[in-house]
Amino acid sequence: MWLNSSLNSSSLTSSSLTSSSLTSSLNSSSSSASVLLPASERFLFGFFASLLCCVLLWVNVLLLHTLGSRAALRDAPRHVLLFLLLLADTLQMSLTQTMFVIAYARLLLYVPLCLTLVLLTHAAHDFTPLVLVLMSLERFIAVLMPLRHAAIATASNSLKAALCAWTLILCTILVRLGFVAPKYKPSDQMTRSCNTLVLYPSKESKLFDEALIYSLYLGAFVSIAGSYAAVMKTANSLATDQVSARRARHTILLHLFQLSMMLLSTLHDVLQGALYQLLPPLVFLRMQTLVYMLLILMPKSLSALVYALRDPTIRAALLLRFSFCHKGQDLGRR
Repeated sequence: MWLNSSLNSSSLTSSSLTSSSLTSSLNSSSSSASVLLPASERFLFGFFASLLCCVLLWVNVLLLHTLGSRAALRDAPRHVLLFLLLLADTLQMSLTQTMFVIAYARLLLYVPLCLTLVLLTHAAHDFTPLVLVLMSLERFIAVLMPLRHAAIATASNSLKAALCAWTLILCTILVRLGFVAPKYKPSDQMTRSCNTLVLYPSKESKLFDEALIYSLYLGAFVSIAGSYAAVMKTANSLATDQVSARRARHTILLHLFQLSMMLLSTLHDVLQGALYQLLPPLVFLRMQTLVYMLLILMPKSLSALVYALRDPTIRAALLLRFSFCHKGQDLGRR
């Protein structure tokens, strides 16, 4: 649901807003449907959205390479989980932008290909809250069970927990396919730009998807909030390492903040609907791509900005990498 109108916003016509709650009203609005942005504005909006995505992808890939290239970072459980979080964000951003460009070019895909793109995007999106829960639990163990932290929170156990999370996501994909597969043929072609509505051929499939999203975010919120409450309670103890507890508390709060931003992105369609009702057609069309960048792309940069850059180990590795690059450039000029 969170991806509907963001992808079709690239078509930049008011009839392309694909939120299921708005489709009928938009189709009935013949006057708005004929409104188009000038070609120059379409190009600029598309260019800036693509440029922003490329910059964010470059930052994520740089951090992924840094985390994967150093043994000290590969062996730390929190860095393993951060690597998985960045990987999911990078995959989702790449797929989302691919669908954005396809919609911008007004290409009509075959249903199986569109379905594959949408399911992979949903899988990466649904995996992120589960990783945030695992990261909060790791901080929870570090503060409440410091003597057992090294034995419980290992890189191997982190990978096993992530594998369990991916298994759960795979099960949800299979259920979604069970709803969708009987409704389409392999030779069917999309009648509009590829978007998440392909997952909703029936009311039951949409209800399942909504129940899954709400349950996932509610469970993640309760788990992270519970970890925060336990860390706060433990931090009041004089026997607790106050510095470690304070860092863990701030980190878990950041997890809650990122989860809230992700939840806001799931409300993208609702916001688009409100803007459609409040704004003139041309202003609304200009706002669509802006909202896409703010609510879909920008939350995917939080992992890099919030976690990686505040971690002294990763920050030192990045500075070392940039210093080597700078020295290499100086030697090349000589």
